[in-house]
Amino acid sequence: MTLLEDPAGTVVVTRLTAYLLLFVASMSLTYYTMQNSRRRTIRSEMWGYVILAGIAGTLYALTGTAEVIAAAEVLDADIGFVGSIRRLCQLFFIIFLALSMRELYFESPQGTGDRGADLPISIESIRWIEAGFLCIAFLQFMAIILLDLINVTLIVQLAASIGFTLYGVSFATRIKGAAMSSRTVLDTMLTYIIAILLSAGGASAVEVGVLADIQPALVESISIVLTIMSITFLLVLTTRLKQNVADVSV
Repeated sequence: MTLLEDPAGTVVVTRLTAYLLLFVASMSLTYYTMQNSRRRTIRSEMWGYVILAGIAGTLYALTGTAEVIAAAEVLDADIGFVGSIRRLCQLFFIIFLALSMRELYFESPQGTGDRGADLPISIESIRWIEAGFLCIAFLQFMAIILLDLINVTLIVQLAASIGFTLYGVSFATRIKGAAMSSRTVLDTMLTYIIAILLSAGGASAVEVGVLADIQPALVESISIVLTIMSITFLLVLTTRLKQNVADVSV
């Protein structure tokens, strides 16, 4: 069972509007993150992960739109398959944002101590291990989708969403609490990234409610609200990134 198995007209319109906004916000995030990276407004490798998050968010918006269209029976498509692909993109959007916070945390010796020096392996090795793990996770998720195990994808989505949301938020709050980030551009960015992670992670995790005999309309309402909240925070973050570029260009 999926949230959009029997959608009402208002749900279709709301979802399509939300995904349109998400598409614009994600494209803008990708563009302005690339500009910030090029101008080195903050010297960090985290920009690469944020760019990947923007790309994942764009794919999330496109597959989400396709899911809504399939649910409305405008096109003949397997809503379960399309919905699973959408959940995969949604999950990787959260994962890449979380990893960007991990990257920034270990690159912040001024306020947090040189964390990387205390690790048994190098940061570069950690990146390669993470990349391998993500590839394996992607292949496993795709195998589950191809086997049409929709309920399994929801359970995996729940566990991964909660895990990576907490992972990213924990690093972001530690950086935010450091003296180096207080009352700065970075502090503002961290505030909105935390908000995006919490709302996007919540929207992803709440979908499993359809497996717990919770009224689908209630689950759908909560999911839409959290999704729109995450898009709102994403738009504000993008505006902040745009301002960073403008400040450097002056």
